[in-house]
Amino acid sequence: MMSSAPQVKACIFDMDGLLLDTEAMYTVLSNKVLAQYGKELPLETKIKMMGRNVKTATDILLADLQLPTTFEEYDSQITELKKTYFPMTMMMPGAERLIKHLAKHSIPIAVATSSNKDMFLVKTTNHGDVFALFGSNITCGDDPSVKNSKPSPDIFLTAMNRLDSSLQPADCLVFEDSVTGVQAACNAKMNSIWVHDMRFSLDPQNPPKDHNATERVTSLLEFNPAQYGLPAFDS
Repeated sequence: MMSSAPQVKACIFDMDGLLLDTEAMYTVLSNKVLAQYGKELPLETKIKMMGRNVKTATDILLADLQLPTTFEEYDSQITELKKTYFPMTMMMPGAERLIKHLAKHSIPIAVATSSNKDMFLVKTTNHGDVFALFGSNITCGDDPSVKNSKPSPDIFLTAMNRLDSSLQPADCLVFEDSVTGVQAACNAKMNSIWVHDMRFSLDPQNPPKDHNATERVTSLLEFNPAQYGLPAFDS
């Protein structure tokens, strides 16, 4: 972590793989579709897809696996599976605790997710009480204000401006699980916590660089809000 941690005023959260364990579920669903082609989703391809919007991520998969199908055909098949399975997605360790803690102390919080609005609603089906704490501060990848997807900074800057027009990028702390998301936070000139899920690491014994994140952790349970000028956990 930086020698002098920033004092932040607002927190912005990615969703997939950060708040909800959708990345593991996505791998399972992808393999269900890929089975008809006699293929599975390689970890290298999975990592490249993480943090991207649906079109970009799917195009990466189709190219890497050289699948004889179109984006529309593949997306149609996996979308039906998503509608069935994504409502069962569990929250990631430490996510609910942190969100409720920040909300309790009236710290401005927002979600900035590459998921489109319809799929956001599917994924959060059974976690409405937690996501209600964000109020209207939910920015999705298909929002008209988001002209360019991650790693462009658009979605984070949009989320910041909707939280409070007086906020500056340096006031914000972004939580991301993907390198693409961390790059987007850096491009927005915001502080960032890279929550690096080691299930999606090519070499768990030798973790990669922090990709210019302010801090790298392997779980939200490791995050200490007091180090960033935020209220300390009660226990």
